[in-house]
Amino acid sequence: MSKVKPFQLIILVIIVLSFLFPFIGQTNIGKGDDDKRLDRITIKLGAELSKEEMPTVGFLHDLHTEAVEGKCTACHIEKEDGVNFKFKRTSEKASMNFYHDECIACHVEKKASNEKSGPLTADCRSCHTAKKPQGSSWERLSFDKSLHFIHESAKQIKGRDNANKDNCSACHHKYNEKTKEIFYIRGEEESCGYCHKPEEQDSIRPIREAFHDACVKCHQALKSQNTDAGPVTCNGCHDKKQQQKIKKVLDIPRLKRNQPDNVAIIGWKAGSETTKNHMDGVAFNHKVHETRSQSCKVCHHETLKKCNDCHKTEGGDSKGGFISLAQAMHNSDSNRSCIGCHKELTKNSDCAGCHFQAPVKKDNSNSCKTCHNLKQAQLQTIEPGEVVKKALADLLKGYKPVGEDKIPEKVVIDVLANEYMPSQFPHGKMVQAIFQRVEKSDMAKAFHTDQEGLCMGCHHNSPKTLEPPQCASCHSKKGPNSDGRPGLKGAYHGQCITCHQKMEVKSIAATDCAKCHEEKK
Repeated sequence: MSKVKPFQLIILVIIVLSFLFPFIGQTNIGKGDDDKRLDRITIKLGAELSKEEMPTVGFLHDLHTEAVEGKCTACHIEKEDGVNFKFKRTSEKASMNFYHDECIACHVEKKASNEKSGPLTADCRSCHTAKKPQGSSWERLSFDKSLHFIHESAKQIKGRDNANKDNCSACHHKYNEKTKEIFYIRGEEESCGYCHKPEEQDSIRPIREAFHDACVKCHQALKSQNTDAGPVTCNGCHDKKQQQKIKKVLDIPRLKRNQPDNVAIIGWKAGSETTKNHMDGVAFNHKVHETRSQSCKVCHHETLKKCNDCHKTEGGDSKGGFISLAQAMHNSDSNRSCIGCHKELTKNSDCAGCHFQAPVKKDNSNSCKTCHNLKQAQLQTIEPGEVVKKALADLLKGYKPVGEDKIPEKVVIDVLANEYMPSQFPHGKMVQAIFQRVEKSDMAKAFHTDQEGLCMGCHHNSPKTLEPPQCASCHSKKGPNSDGRPGLKGAYHGQCITCHQKMEVKSIAATDCAKCHEEKK
């Protein structure tokens, strides 16, 4: 038998591999058509049109935009003020054959011009794939106050209403059901999401479609005028790296909406003669909360009207999902509620050292009185805004630091003295550091007017006192208790190390043992 030559062996291997792995060397026109594409749009016709014979199509929008060199009219019909974002039509729906004819015709034309083309007539499974994407790099674009200000102050954006100097009417509008026209009322601007929901409701198109139609159309119009404009591709808005390139305006003027500076939140009806079974009113600094939030929707999640328009005092209302005013304001699991938002703020490094294990006491009447500090009689005699303003000022006046003479400068911790030298704990320095962090925040000062309460951050199950019991009163030197309490050694390390980590203490590493107690030689 003749000997197989090297080049013949190579050819043989290539032939075998081509049978075993038929797709080696073939490239996908999409080159970025992977599970992490953010420009994937699902084309789903519905059972009455597609008969659900094939899986839905994952259409890669930016890939096709590049293929037509950014000419939107290759797929969309041009209108006076831009293009219609439905595919080559103005009607609501299109049949399966319509998509097949239009898409494949373009692919055939591309191939005839020796250009890269998409699938042809027989390549059904190239588009109708049963494989579902495992994820996407798509990021929601937050239209926060900074981005709003950039649009509001842009001279190239003109409003619909020439009578007003500002351009608010360029985006904000209301809808007339009878005339089927949009109109603008100055001073009644609201978030787009209040009417346009994630899914179509009451024949109002979904928020995604409304945004794309309004925003992309405006960007395209400005771009055609050779002026500064926002992105017109999926990647431009919904790619995380692209979002980080958007300019951030820090000094933003207050939004113009005739909103009050101070608000009295009350559970009783205005003008009622009795407040029996009702909590005192709440002095709410609307201006401060507004300036510290990225959007009005942080609190006003469904409308810019008052909270009690939807959340009634007793029993709730259908508009508010039958959630009462008290429930809405005190839901600790919702960032839209007062309690929930304050709870989230305690995770900040200035607060987390104490709050990460502070027990939540439902019977903390002093905490309730911090917010509920308005009597009905006060609101009946003086203008409510002035009453609230005074109450808020009085609240901060109540903050009085504890005298340094009442705080031990050093505390010797010698429970581990058999292995280490006693720890010389700089108690006074640590307490003053906590006091300084509290003084940075008006909210912290309002809730910690009685600084004895701050001692409970470390002495977490102790009564409120400047002379709390020793840690060994609750934590055993021998080890963990049967009820789950850690032993004394575990309590010290768990408390101190976690506090350093939560409060981001850089000067002393949380695990630097020798900084707290030297090892015996």
